[in-house]
Amino acid sequence: MSDAAGADGDRRLRVDLDVDPAEGRGCPIVSEADEAAEVAVNAVGDECVVDVTTPGGEVRRGTGEVDADCLCHAFARLGCAPHFRRVEDGTILVTAYVDDRGAVRELVEELRGVADRVRLVRLAVVEGPDATEQVTFDLSALTPKQRRGLELAVVRGYFDDDRDVRLSELADELEISKSALSQRLRTAQAKLVTDVFDGAEP
Repeated sequence: MSDAAGADGDRRLRVDLDVDPAEGRGCPIVSEADEAAEVAVNAVGDECVVDVTTPGGEVRRGTGEVDADCLCHAFARLGCAPHFRRVEDGTILVTAYVDDRGAVRELVEELRGVADRVRLVRLAVVEGPDATEQVTFDLSALTPKQRRGLELAVVRGYFDDDRDVRLSELADELEISKSALSQRLRTAQAKLVTDVFDGAEP
């Protein structure tokens, strides 16, 4: 399974997920730092070696034992190549490319079998030789507060790979607590996920 749109320009889906690795598993992606601006993973044989770059630019190396419950193996079982984007507060943002919405559902279910929490952050259609993306979320099902919070997060680049805005800053702008905004975004994302899974296959 190739990434993005593939050499022949076939239509694919890009899925961005927030993943909290299972506690006690010792995943090296999060064991060295709760925050990482970049992540490089090399899982070969029984050992996984990870280099994480902290927001301050420090590179830390972690190692772990590879087994069937590793995140990388969960992706591999479905023929996906995970792209680990960053880590914030112990949560990993990871991107994968799949063929259809059924594969998104399968991937989320597979990851939930090995992680404490998995949330769909973004889903986009990728098509054409230039791998042009079109986001497929529909915000009409959200309440005004959920929509405002989600739109602010998008506008400020909270979901971008190279974001420089934190959840606490967005919460201050909305004059609500960080936990309230986190809950609002989770609820909004859950509604969007339901809509995505109930929709037609692309």
